[in-house]
Formats: sequence, C-alpha cells, structure tokens
Amino acid sequence: MSEETAKVYSNAAEEIAAIELSIKRAQLADLELQKQERELSIQEKRGTIGERLNKQKQKEQDRAMQGRVFAAQKREDDAKQNACTHKKGGTVSQRNLQVLSTGGNSPQYAVIKHQMITGDFWVRCLRCGKTWLPPVEENFYFNAKGKQVAPVDGVFSKEKFEKAEADYRAAVQFETNNTPSGSVICKFSKWDDKAEAWVDATKDYRRLVKATNLR
Repeated sequence: MSEETAKVYSNAAEEIAAIELSIKRAQLADLELQKQERELSIQEKRGTIGERLNKQKQKEQDRAMQGRVFAAQKREDDAKQNACTHKKGGTVSQRNLQVLSTGGNSPQYAVIKHQMITGDFWVRCLRCGKTWLPPVEENFYFNAKGKQVAPVDGVFSKEKFEKAEADYRAAVQFETNNTPSGSVICKFSKWDDKAEAWVDATKDYRRLVKATNLR
C-alpha cells in the first residue's frame, strides 16, 4: 500500500494559506453535516407529529362510531322497553317468541326487586331489562332540541322528573311473587360547613350510581 507523500510548500505563507483552506473545507463539511442532521430531525419530528395526529383522528372516529352504536342501542332498548308489559304469562311458540321480550298478560309482574344499601328499591324487568331506580335531577336537564345534557348546558324539566318519580313509585308497587333481594342497609352522611352539622347524603350516593342498572 502506497503512502501519501507530504506536500512541500515553497514558503510559509503558502503553507498557511493551504492550512486555512483545509480548515474552511472542514468547517463547511461540518456545517453541511449539521444541516443534514437538522433536516433529518425535522423530518422525524414531522413524522412523529403526523403519527400523533393520525392516532388522534382515529380515536375521534372511534369515539364517534361508539357514540352512534350506543345511541342506536339505546333507541332499540327504549323501543323494546316501551312495548313491554313487564308482566308474566303469555304464550310462547317456536314461531313466535315475542312474548319473551314484550311481556305477557298475567296480573303478576315479571320483575325482580333489590333493596340497595341506602334502603332504596331498584326494580328490573326480566323480559326487557328495564331498570327503575330513584330518579336524579341531574339526568333531567335538556337543551333546546330536547337532548339530555349536563346541568350547565341545559334547563331542568320538572315535568319529566316528576313523571320519572311517578313511574318509579309505580314500579316499586308492581305485584309479583318473586322474592326481593337485599343488602346491608347503611346510612350515608356528609359534613355541611354551612349548617355545621352532619346531613343526609343519600342523594349524593344516588348521583354516583345514576347510570347503573340491574343487568
């Protein structure tokens, strides 16, 4: 392998100029390398941001799809529950199983009753799955289009709330020979700074379980 022969300069000034030129070339090469690294970093960041945006968009689409599925399921459940008599009896045949979901014509109701730890009774229809529980005022705020919304976004419907209360009281009185189940009864209290006393917190418990049912 041949060895590189050192260049011989005619004078010191020529050698200094050559050294300065070599330094400038090295600096330019370093700047070019830094430029390429910055461009690569920018491309990587753009790719990361693009990937995040795509994931965020996919999540939004998934949530929208889930919302449509839940809304369709609720409409289906509401229609089935509105058509159900919630009663025992009725004739079932291989050609007609409708009575299993729409209820029969017996004086006895096909419901189960469960007493919660607050003492409230929850009632569930064994045919359509509808559950009656003490209504919570927070669930009865609606916007101008009649859609249920958060209290800060709507107006409280006293009429609908009172109807729900009446429906619940009626369900608790449904005649059935099914044996109710129960829980250990507890008393819920909270400290009221304004009254400087312990007050009943049953309504707070009801708010916590307002979206629950007996399914």
